[in-house]
Parts: sequence; structure tokens; C-alpha cells
Amino acid sequence: MDTAIPGLGLLARTLDAAALRHRVIAQNVANVNTPGYRRREVAFEAELAREVASPGGPPATPKVVVADGPERVDGNTVDIDQEMNALAKNALLYQAAAQIVSSRVATYRSAITGR
Repeated sequence: MDTAIPGLGLLARTLDAAALRHRVIAQNVANVNTPGYRRREVAFEAELAREVASPGGPPATPKVVVADGPERVDGNTVDIDQEMNALAKNALLYQAAAQIVSSRVATYRSAITGR
């Protein structure tokens, strides 16, 4: 009998990816005025979609990659408006995943305690 909560591993990796993405976005924002800095982003969703489509393969893992984008005169590729938008979107993703995990754990806790 499998005692793991269904989908919890997937949700945990989603939370890990969102936390990593938050750190990467913060690094991009901190380097918005650094000449030659190349914007970074977290690649995760494509691997996650592959994992969901064909379970049994290797688990999806987030990776930090250098992103392409328009370059300013100083060689920097960070657009602060794009970063703030990505930060807000990532915060919503993290909150949603955390709420789902909390709800599932509460359901199991309720079933175990009989309340």
C-alpha cells in the first residue's frame, strides 16, 4: 500500500522551482544596472509537462539558464518591468501550490483524526 499523498512530490518540486525562480528574479533585479549582465530565468514548465504526459521517467528538475532578450547599450538584458511581472506571476504560482499542499495535508489529517 502506497502511503504517499498523490501528487505531493509534484507539488513539492513546483514549490522548489518557484522558490528558485524567486531567487533568480531577485538576482536579475539586483543586477539591472550592471553592464554586461545577462538575464537569467528558470526552465521548469516544459520538463514538468513532459513528466505529467509520460510518468515514470526522470522527475522534472528546475534549471537556471541565461535568457535571450533585447540588449541595452551597456550590454545588460534585464527589463525591470518584465522582472516585476514575472515576480508577481511567480508569487501567485507559489501561493496556489502551497495552498493545494496545505489543503491535501489537512484532508488527510482530518481523515486520520476522524474529525
